[in-house]
Amino acid sequence: MGNERLQAVEVAPSPWRAAAQQLGRNRAASAGFLVVVGLSVIAALHPWIEVHLLRFTVTENHACLRYQPPGVRGIPREHTQFDGADVARFAAVDLDGDGGVSADEWSRAVMAVEFAWLDDDGDGTMNAGELAAAPRSMLYDDFARIVQSLDSDRSGALEVDEARSIVDIFPLSESTAMLRRYDVDGDLRLSMSEFPGVPIPQRFHLGTDGLGRDVAGRLVYGARISLLVGFLATAVSLVIGVAWGAVAGFAGGRIDAVMMRIVDVLYGLPFMFLVILLMVMFGRNILLLFAAIGAVSWLTMARIVRGQVLALRNLEFVLAARALGLPLWRIVLVHVLPNAAGPIIVYATLTVPAVMLQEAFLSFLGLGVQPPFTSWGAMANDGASAGVMMSYPWLILAPGVALAVTLISLNFLGDGLRDALDPRTHKD
Repeated sequence: MGNERLQAVEVAPSPWRAAAQQLGRNRAASAGFLVVVGLSVIAALHPWIEVHLLRFTVTENHACLRYQPPGVRGIPREHTQFDGADVARFAAVDLDGDGGVSADEWSRAVMAVEFAWLDDDGDGTMNAGELAAAPRSMLYDDFARIVQSLDSDRSGALEVDEARSIVDIFPLSESTAMLRRYDVDGDLRLSMSEFPGVPIPQRFHLGTDGLGRDVAGRLVYGARISLLVGFLATAVSLVIGVAWGAVAGFAGGRIDAVMMRIVDVLYGLPFMFLVILLMVMFGRNILLLFAAIGAVSWLTMARIVRGQVLALRNLEFVLAARALGLPLWRIVLVHVLPNAAGPIIVYATLTVPAVMLQEAFLSFLGLGVQPPFTSWGAMANDGASAGVMMSYPWLILAPGVALAVTLISLNFLGDGLRDALDPRTHKD
């Protein structure tokens, strides 16, 4: 009988293991955890995703591809993977064989590449169906009539020179602008060492914004900024709030009264006004944004920690530690705070979405992340006007949906942690 009782004691789960099991049974919390982990992985792998999957950087600007709808085939003007060592491509573009590529030669070569990208059946012409799938074709509806009006040789389809006026094909003016960018010696011709290569056509998965920037790439980059603000600002508020609440609760008396009155005074000040004031006084730096939001988000955390410490400081294990002569700082760090970790973890989890929403609001007002970089709030600001929302709804839908899914997932995770760390919800 004694051995059986000892075995039962050995296999009894710890409170943290029971909490983990309870959290695993909560489907909403588990789904929220997976979403948060997935977004964190995407944010961490952003440079790799930017190069290998999206092919566009967050700062690239494609002026002739503004407001492309989702899924339409866009042709990049500044591709991230030019191949300057491609001798065969350079020879194909150097039509006169003089060892240099002029703006006209580059324009014709890129037009051929883009037209081949639009030519689905590969017959060298564009019919009404192919025209309907071309960029900017959404401005028209009767494609058969357009083909008939532009078909000068009456072949029933459009060749590259006939289609260039209606579809987005690389014009000579853009070729000249790009040539000057790469023309190091200023002779208006690109040598083999200067030639970046012909851009490779790619698809804009979520369209582009008003400046021709890829929305998908900026959405992935915005995940990095929004999550960083959420986690780092929460960490700042966690450090300040736990330290302040622990000292106030364990010290008690006048020290507790004075410290809590300071918290009450700060509660009475307009929260967002303080953040805006800090941003205006010290500049719109992203690191300051982390610190500014975190430095004014610790008040509720301090009250929660103080309440937990007040409930624990007169228990037997704390009195025993005092009787042994342990330093007060060690009692607080080793004995009191670990037993108050449950509520602290839960509130920290719920603070992350609140901080992300505050950052989105600041960026929406133009006080957050500054161009050319972006966050979900700044992206929502780009599509906030009535005219843009009616004509290009994906500009506000993409960041709005991403922000909503993330906030809901974090709240589900916080609720699940709250239930998991409550011993009353554990099942035998």
